[in-house]
Amino acid sequence: MCGACGAGRSVPRWEDVLAPPGRSVLADRAARTERLLGPGSGLRVRAWMSAGYLLADRVGRTVHAADLDTLWRAAAERGARLAGRRPLRGPAATVPVEVPGGWDPATVAVWCAAVARTEPDASLKVTLPDPGGARTVLVEIGSGAVRATVLEAGPDGPERGGAILVGGVGAAGAARHLTDCHQVARAPADGL
Repeated sequence: MCGACGAGRSVPRWEDVLAPPGRSVLADRAARTERLLGPGSGLRVRAWMSAGYLLADRVGRTVHAADLDTLWRAAAERGARLAGRRPLRGPAATVPVEVPGGWDPATVAVWCAAVARTEPDASLKVTLPDPGGARTVLVEIGSGAVRATVLEAGPDGPERGGAILVGGVGAAGAARHLTDCHQVARAPADGL
C-alpha cells in the first residue's frame, strides 16, 4: 500500500522500471554517474545501501539523493555537467542506436536523468527493447522530467529485440551522445 495516499499500490520510480533497485543496481548507476560526470567534476558518487546515492564534493561535503533525478540536480548545483554533452538541436526524427554488446540499463537510466536535468526543454522518446524479448520500455523525457512505461509485446506492439530508438527534436545528436555514454561507461577506469 502507498503510504502517501493509501491508494493500495505504489507506482515505481521511472528508473526502477528499467531495473528493480537492488544494491548492485544502485552501485552500477552510481558508478556510471561518476564516470559520466568525469574526473574534472571533483564529485564522487556511491550507492547508499538500498536507499539511493551519496554525492560528495572535493572537500567531503556529502548529500543524499533518493533517486537519479535528485542526484543530477545536486550535481548541477555543484557545477557539474554531463561529460561530452552537446545541446540537442536538429529536426525531429527517430534514430536507431546500435550499442555494441547491447544496451546497459544503468547507463541508459543515468543518461536519461542527465538529459532531463541538463536539457529541460528536451522532448525525447527512447524505446528500449529487451534483448531477451520479454518486454520493451518506453522512456519519455520532457519538461525536465522522465517517465517510463512497459510496453506489452504483441502483434501491434513494439518489435522484440533490435536497436534502441531515440525520437524527437535533436534525436540524431541524442543518439550519438547515448552511444558515447555507453563507450565511456564501459571503458577501463584508468582510461579516463
